[in-house]
Amino acid sequence: MLSGILLGAALLFGTGILAQPELPTIPADLSTPVQQRLAFNGPTSMRVGWSTYERLGKPTVEFGVFPHLMTRSASSESSTTYPTSRTWSNTVTLTGLLPYTTYYYKILSTNSTIGSFKTARVAGDHSPYNMAGVIDMGVFGPDGLSTRPTSFTGMPIPDQLKPGDHTTIQALAATLAQYEFILHPGDFAYADSWLFELGLGYINGTQAQGPAIYEGLIEQFFDQLSILSGSKAYMVTAGNHESNCLNGKSPGEASCPIGQTNFTGFVNRFSELMPETPDSIVGVRPRFDTGLEGARMKARALAASKTGALPPFWYSFDYGMTHYLLFDTETDLGNGIIGPDEAGGTQGDSDGPFGSYMNQQVDFMDRDLASVDRKLTPWVFVSGHRPWYVDSGPCTVCQQAFEPILLKHKVDVAYFGHVHNMQLLGPLANNTRDPAGYDNPSAPVYVVNGAAGHFEGLDLLTTPDKLPSYGIEWFNNGTLYGYNMFKFLDKDHLEIEFISSKDGTVVNSVTLFKKH
Repeated sequence: MLSGILLGAALLFGTGILAQPELPTIPADLSTPVQQRLAFNGPTSMRVGWSTYERLGKPTVEFGVFPHLMTRSASSESSTTYPTSRTWSNTVTLTGLLPYTTYYYKILSTNSTIGSFKTARVAGDHSPYNMAGVIDMGVFGPDGLSTRPTSFTGMPIPDQLKPGDHTTIQALAATLAQYEFILHPGDFAYADSWLFELGLGYINGTQAQGPAIYEGLIEQFFDQLSILSGSKAYMVTAGNHESNCLNGKSPGEASCPIGQTNFTGFVNRFSELMPETPDSIVGVRPRFDTGLEGARMKARALAASKTGALPPFWYSFDYGMTHYLLFDTETDLGNGIIGPDEAGGTQGDSDGPFGSYMNQQVDFMDRDLASVDRKLTPWVFVSGHRPWYVDSGPCTVCQQAFEPILLKHKVDVAYFGHVHNMQLLGPLANNTRDPAGYDNPSAPVYVVNGAAGHFEGLDLLTTPDKLPSYGIEWFNNGTLYGYNMFKFLDKDHLEIEFISSKDGTVVNSVTLFKKH
């Protein structure tokens, strides 16, 4: 485990040398599937992704409605990597499935097991269902969030996991039967902060070991996550920790692990996994061009798109009575607005843009939301990473870019993270609270929950005299890690819960009524 290097690193602090980290064990059979991940691709199709420690010539998945009679199989040529990664990401699309049906699957390998998933509900199915939401989640255990005292840039950690506490992954694993899929709009693993994650701060001379440490943390996280992402559709978009570079380098250094910059690791794992909006073709532009994998991804970047969807950054899908739209708050804000992670943005990075033209994302959002049939999917739920309604550090450029679109198309719920606590903001429009509250408001209800847990701990709420003028309806002030449960009860009622990961307690609940 990476934590095993802490003592050695402390002893070598004065020399500026880090002991070599112990990376996760490579299986004897390099085709062994690890880090399994699933995604919806419409109600009759499912995408299966996983990682291996070798490139697969023909990734293959066997599947069927009975665990011991899987008579069908699907294959692809999608096995990609990037220069500093130890693993290859593989993706296969299963088609011709029945909606809302349990299937069993087995990734072809001499060392794999049988898993299962349930396909999506068709649009227009108004049966009640639950969806789990989780944001800002890092590595758990000794190399991430643990009982080990730590600090981040001198900020005290308000809470640590204690013996007997559940991590958010454990809490969601214990309640798998209570929800149908998971939404995770950004910030996975927190591996970009690899020096801080080890509790070391900036130490000269460690940059050469950065890729090994970074990739070790990434592998740990997706291994831990697979108990969820390998059994439930895990729908994602990007956050700043898929892009940030500054936390993983000493001041003045110009390089970072390739998987850490320009969303490269995120793109590698998720670009072919997230669904294509009907008639769209995926295209992304990672900043590398290495061998066949780089050439294939570069070719995909040149593909035309009829709708402008660009998974895994921005795309949409229907599920039962709900239309979901996930979007990118980090880049491609359109209309000349500079995203936080772009050159000249607030993060000090120079990532993206990914669209084929400046307004591709906002044009897609506008067209997509305009096309929603509210009789089929009365609920419209959008999600990105950075909030603009929040107690501190609002993304004002995000608000400028996206809020007019959300208001124009009468979005019901907007879900964000980034700030590391739980906040219920209520219905808001143009920095003003909707007087209707949760009784048929015209404005979207804003929910912010970046409290899934990671080594940075939780953020305290801004002091009351500095709160925004619209106020905050409810918050969890640095005391509990948790996630959300969105319970779509019928076409007019949605219950929004904040659940403590520690013990599963529902610590806050509201019911939104919308007369659709």
